[in-house]
Amino acid sequence: MAGDKTVRKDRDPIMLVCGVIFLVAAVVVIGCFVSDEWFPSGEKTASNGDKVTVEYTGTFYDEYGGTYAVVFDTNVSSIGNDTNIAKSNDFTAKTSYSPLEFTIGNGTMLKAFEESVIGHKVGDKYKIELTAAQGYIGASTEGYLNTSGNVMSTTVTMTKTDFAAAYSDVTLKDNGAVKFVSKYKWDAYASYTDMGNAVLITYVPEAGETYEVYKSGDTVVNYKVKTVSSGKITYDIEIKNPVKVGSTEIQMIKLDLGTKTIYITNIDGSDIIYKEGAERVNQPLFFEIKVLTIE
Repeated sequence: MAGDKTVRKDRDPIMLVCGVIFLVAAVVVIGCFVSDEWFPSGEKTASNGDKVTVEYTGTFYDEYGGTYAVVFDTNVSSIGNDTNIAKSNDFTAKTSYSPLEFTIGNGTMLKAFEESVIGHKVGDKYKIELTAAQGYIGASTEGYLNTSGNVMSTTVTMTKTDFAAAYSDVTLKDNGAVKFVSKYKWDAYASYTDMGNAVLITYVPEAGETYEVYKSGDTVVNYKVKTVSSGKITYDIEIKNPVKVGSTEIQMIKLDLGTKTIYITNIDGSDIIYKEGAERVNQPLFFEIKVLTIE
């Protein structure tokens, strides 16, 4: 029995040390797990080839939260669903919002957008500005209108496909013309032409009348018809309360004219400058980005 006590006395300090070591190891393992799960940022920074997920908000004219910022895209539901936050003409609310996942360097996103994540850690939120050349580059033409003395034809021919896209609520007849309200907000007639392969539109505005073709907040665009004669319509364009973002540049005004869609970008004295093409094309962009995960 005495021998057993001696052995036990020798063993107890060893077991105690082992227990302490085990406890320390367990704490380290649990600490690492908690750190990875609850505080995942660590010191890892994103680099080329990493798969990342981010939240983002893209704006025109100014960084998000700035005086002139207009959101054109976001995957943050609190921003996308907030009607008090200014949105662009072509902003489309999502049915569901989820983090954006991409691999840096794969080219699935704008190059400058992808590369901006490099060097950032999980939890970082930052802002970037892209030039038009770094953004969405595409076909775009510039055109000019005047505030007064504009002239257009009373008739225009469209393909059946284009007419159906522009006026989906108008059903044409095999014979005869159908009366409807045109994109200019004045009356028009449509009938088949070219052996039924195209649609002829005849505009019939009233001289002296004013037609409101755009309204967003306090901004209003009116077409004021002066004369309708000899197959020509003369009209003035009145733009009230455009939101300025420069001496002449304004927040884009979208006019769907049926035959084409234009975005008024500048008003310089009596000149109205517009572009044709997607709203975000050839446009400087601002992004606010938050890094969620890095793999």
